[in-house]
Amino acid sequence: MGNSMNGKVVIITGGKRGIGKSMAELLAKEGAAVWVTTRGTQHPLPTECVKPGQIVVIQLDVTNERQVRNVFQLIISLHQRIDVLINNAGIGVFKPVVDTSLEEWNEVIQTNVTGVFLCSREAFFFMKEQGGGRIINLSSVAGYLPIPENGAYGTSKYAVRGFSEILNEEGKPWNIRVSIVSPGAVFTDMSKERPGFQQGDMLRPEDVAETILDIAKRPLHVRIDEVKLLPSRGIL
Repeated sequence: MGNSMNGKVVIITGGKRGIGKSMAELLAKEGAAVWVTTRGTQHPLPTECVKPGQIVVIQLDVTNERQVRNVFQLIISLHQRIDVLINNAGIGVFKPVVDTSLEEWNEVIQTNVTGVFLCSREAFFFMKEQGGGRIINLSSVAGYLPIPENGAYGTSKYAVRGFSEILNEEGKPWNIRVSIVSPGAVFTDMSKERPGFQQGDMLRPEDVAETILDIAKRPLHVRIDEVKLLPSRGIL
């Protein structure tokens, strides 16, 4: 693959651990300048461009419209472009619908759906001006199959898929490609403590990261609408 991402500016939301961390490391290894966002610890704002092959972590709550705008404007002011946005930030609540509180529901929808909307909207605006780009949204197998105890999480991932398909159509006149990546069970902090999930039966974060890289490095005349990744046993 060589330096297929050399010099490209990439934003990964929720990229400090798990799948996001694997993506950041792989994309940086391929030569991308990688901006990783996290809702956790405050990080100092960079004052200069992120160099190819470098990863910089920046604090961002993807549900906060003002913060999203400020972060994207900072990156544009330093780089004058955004080549790839990867909407990876997400949380999960896994319980029957009747046991799901409104607070839990709202938190999942705000992070997994509204966060994707806010970040995609900002990226789309700048990508229109620069002549194109890629937005890659992480969905899930729970976004196309009804799985019990996935009421809030599954609904959010169905919504991500629908939103992504609409945005992909809207992006055609400006060479903006929107892809959906829908993994099955991946061994991360979100899944490793769930009953019945064994590490050997699950995908690795690196499996998803390699798929993301394959999409990100494609020229914009190639449209990849959706990729589904399942572990060898299928739906767990």
